[in-house]
Amino acid sequence: MKEPRHHETIVVGVDSSAASAAAVRWAATEASRRGARLHAVRVVEHGRAAATSPESDLRLELDLARRTVPGRVGDWVFDAGIEVDIAVSIVTGDVADQLAHETGDASLVVIGAPDALQHSGLPAKLACTCLCPVAVVGSLGDVTFVDAPVQPTAKEARHARA
Repeated sequence: MKEPRHHETIVVGVDSSAASAAAVRWAATEASRRGARLHAVRVVEHGRAAATSPESDLRLELDLARRTVPGRVGDWVFDAGIEVDIAVSIVTGDVADQLAHETGDASLVVIGAPDALQHSGLPAKLACTCLCPVAVVGSLGDVTFVDAPVQPTAKEARHARA
């Protein structure tokens, strides 16, 4: 096994979905292969808290994430027999914004394939905002790399409107 260099980091978004588990295992394998650190990030979204007491619900969800996510990520990696250095962050905010922020100088960002309509645009948004490649892993372990959508030139946009 390669000695971790820790100058390379792979960021993986984490939730409780089967695709997230597959993404963590794939990202951990890739991190181990590269001798990189795996940085698992769980984003607790502000808007998901109930309208009755959003601050209290957000605190409860953060507390739950802090107690469960590190163990869940560790179990997914350990059960797959992968040896890799893991860091876990629990943050709040918009999923795309926070994952993009956490990537910093990462060499790769990995997410599970979105299964919710509200996150269907996440891969494209990350591809546009992250400076590193974006990999999307399905629940069966299938991997797709996402490119930023190509913006039409001004001439192409005028031609399309004509």
